[in-house]
Amino acid sequence: MTQLGSDEVRAKVTKVLGVSLALEPEEIAPEARLVQDLGMDSLDFLDVLFSLEREFDVPIRDPALNRVLRPDKSELARKSEYLDAEEIAGLVPLLPALADAAARQPVRRQELFAYLTVESLTRVVERKLAGSP
Repeated sequence: MTQLGSDEVRAKVTKVLGVSLALEPEEIAPEARLVQDLGMDSLDFLDVLFSLEREFDVPIRDPALNRVLRPDKSELARKSEYLDAEEIAGLVPLLPALADAAARQPVRRQELFAYLTVESLTRVVERKLAGSP
């Protein structure tokens, strides 16, 4: 498989998002939040995941992404409603928008999906292409 650079991966992720959400590439910034900024809903998200898997020929879904998309109900019951600093630090590589938000206010576990950005998807794809879990 040909190794793709970050710019190439981001361009392909942007293309997939544009097709799925009927947006022009220039409307899709790397820091754009999928839900708030691009108007994505859960069905759109599934369409994007399947399209990314076809585009890159790798499985995109993984435990880190699943933790963001579907918080474990038993974990939610055992832990604080809000993420602690250590959890935030562990999620920032996948959710860069989380760092700024956490600096301003506490972040609820159930709201992690809101912090998914174009850059988040790009990082997930890059990690999968590199063979990382």
